[in-house]
Amino acid sequence: MRKTLERSWTSLRDPFSSAVLGTTSSAVPGLQGGLSRPARLAATAVSLGLGLAVAVVVGPPPGVLFLFPALMIAGLFGGVELGLIALAICIALSLTVLPVLHPAPFIAGATLQTLLALGLRELFRESRRWGVRYRKLLSAISSAVTVSDSRGRIERPHPELSALIGMPWPDYEAAGWLNAVHPDDRKLLAPEGPAKDLTMHRAEMRLKDPRTGEWRWHLMRAVPLLDAHGKVEEWVAILTDVHERKLAGEQQALVIGEARHRLKNLITIIESLAKSSRPAVKDQGVETFLGKFLGRLHALSAAGDLALAGNYASMQTEEVVRATLSPFFEKETGRFTIGGPKLELSEATGGALALGLNELATNSIKYGALSEPGGRVAFTWTVTPEAGHRQVEMTWKETGGPPPKKPDGDGFGSRVIGFIPSREQNGSVTMDYPADGYVCRIGFTLPDRPRVKTLEAE
Repeated sequence: MRKTLERSWTSLRDPFSSAVLGTTSSAVPGLQGGLSRPARLAATAVSLGLGLAVAVVVGPPPGVLFLFPALMIAGLFGGVELGLIALAICIALSLTVLPVLHPAPFIAGATLQTLLALGLRELFRESRRWGVRYRKLLSAISSAVTVSDSRGRIERPHPELSALIGMPWPDYEAAGWLNAVHPDDRKLLAPEGPAKDLTMHRAEMRLKDPRTGEWRWHLMRAVPLLDAHGKVEEWVAILTDVHERKLAGEQQALVIGEARHRLKNLITIIESLAKSSRPAVKDQGVETFLGKFLGRLHALSAAGDLALAGNYASMQTEEVVRATLSPFFEKETGRFTIGGPKLELSEATGGALALGLNELATNSIKYGALSEPGGRVAFTWTVTPEAGHRQVEMTWKETGGPPPKKPDGDGFGSRVIGFIPSREQNGSVTMDYPADGYVCRIGFTLPDRPRVKTLEAE
């Protein structure tokens, strides 16, 4: 009985709303509307006729009050033109056929009633226009929107969902739409924890493609609408096809995994070749060199693996710096100083930083501070909070080496270093060549986040 009443109400509500609001949308069933001029004229005439008939039966002066509902109907259905005509007719009737004792209050009340009806009509029409725009936009981006109750049960037709899952109404009514969801993914639809505390529930699930019968990945983003008591009354959800992106991500993860595997195999082969090339007679100098070489090789492998870890959404700056510079550390002399606040970088920026630091360290070994026994390198970074963002400044400073010489032009190494901040806002790289040592400064802007404690290492 309840379902029958709900269906009846839904079947009457949309046509009534469409007739009152008069905004058309032929692409969305249930939203076609807008009464023709003859139909609006008929609605106005019938309402006035009925109001007048009742008023005559009741008799003046109280009978004239039954003209107020007629004015409301004329304003809602007829619009400005017919609403004002109906107002003029009612005023004329109150002065002739149905005279009232005090015409001024009646005229003021009738005018207010008409203006109220016209104002409500305009508000309803604007609300409906936004709804139609929203549905048009969603249809343009191949998405479907659902409105369900607190338990996820759909109670009215959703044309976009029907087209997406290939099920006509009412086959997907209530929980029927779950038949289009992969059985393994249905448990993802229920949010963890109290739903009223969520701003949005996200879940990736597979829906059966009605054209091919295959399972396609979709992203569901659902927002809870709360009632006056703070309980979930409805869920509004949008379903977006992310199948190609999902497959591309899996393919990328497979390729990167294969690259990491091949890198580790290559490092293992190099290590094996180095060990097997030792002289038959044990030489302490060779053993010292081999230990240092293999240590740097393993550290370089760790840095490369970190840069290839494409499944990471972010990378810690200190982890990137240590993994990249470890192959160049001289533990016995402490030639490197590293320090700065805890700072998360995007995968792209973290990978670029690893490549750039490797280039800076290599150049230092060849031409800079690390080419001399007493040379030292300091790599530090600072984070300065500003309005709505954070300004990051990284500095590579060399001391104790030969006086640096500015190159004649930008080579490949300079381009690698310059690429470090290219994925962030306001990225910049400056290189200076003072007599006491080469200096490279890297700056960029990040979105605002809470600062955390500083980490210092030497």
